[in-house]
Amino acid sequence: MRRSNFLRSAAAVALAASTAACSSVGTAIFPADTTPANSGTPATTAPVATLPSAGTSVFAPVAVAPGTPTGTPEGARIVSLRSRLVAVQGSLASHNATLSDIRQRAAADGALYRIAKGDAVASGTPPASAKMSAAQSALERFAADTTALDGEVRAFAKGAADANKLMTEADTIRGGSNEDQDQINTLRGEIGQTANQADRLVNDLSTESALQSAFLAKERAALASLGTGVPGMTPNPNGVAVLPQAVPATPALLAAPAFVTIKFDRPNMVYKDALQNAVTAALKRKPDAAFDVVGVMAPRSNPDDNLTRTTQVAQTLTTLGVSASKVRLMTGISTAVSTPEVRIYAH
Repeated sequence: MRRSNFLRSAAAVALAASTAACSSVGTAIFPADTTPANSGTPATTAPVATLPSAGTSVFAPVAVAPGTPTGTPEGARIVSLRSRLVAVQGSLASHNATLSDIRQRAAADGALYRIAKGDAVASGTPPASAKMSAAQSALERFAADTTALDGEVRAFAKGAADANKLMTEADTIRGGSNEDQDQINTLRGEIGQTANQADRLVNDLSTESALQSAFLAKERAALASLGTGVPGMTPNPNGVAVLPQAVPATPALLAAPAFVTIKFDRPNMVYKDALQNAVTAALKRKPDAAFDVVGVMAPRSNPDDNLTRTTQVAQTLTTLGVSASKVRLMTGISTAVSTPEVRIYAH
């Protein structure tokens, strides 16, 4: 079914990135259980948490040939560009250690989460509250690692942009002495290699970050489902998260652009998968994000139907790993809508 006009561009980009990256999952860090059936070890029915393999890409500075000042204006610009290239390479290389540390932490925290989740499942149905709390804490540590990795993506992207800017400037240098031309040709090659390597690294890290974010969203949803009936996990005895009562939305909020808008312009709207990608994008930017779920109806519409739709979308959010304590329900009326819609604001 076509999901038209309900995701803003940021969420749509996140959806495209995560979908494209799915085919790039490498060897799992956590192998499947291969214990023989007759080994005497009780088998578990809990799914084994797997992570995409940690990336190995790092920045390797390209050797920059020393140059000799020629005394020409072109020579002075070449000296400046060469110095800036060395600085850009140094900035990029300085992130290698941080990147390696983040990857190691993510692998360790992912392993601890796997153990904690297994302990929670083994503790009974519903799982023990303390075991579930430990699993949630371990997963949120992994979430912090994912956020840190996203920060490194931005840092390397800045370095890549700086290197490409140097190439643009180098292409404007014309004339000068023969020595100037020899030096600028060499420098262009070094800048080009640096820019190409930085661009490839940004692509690799973006894929790595998207895969981790997808894993995080999936496991948050899994824990929310696993925690049904666990005290302190916010679900009620019927397995539905207890949400706050809806309050009227302010005119200012109704006038603001929403992070996600779901238009109910046909029966049986399907939106959960795309909503998951939008939530992943929001939590990637801010792991402790809260969400306002606002049901908007046209004048003279049925308010009970509006509240039902709004509550259903909010309940879907909780199945995706968002705590009910991070969700606010609101309803509103707008003359600008002809069909009912539910808007989600992340903050």
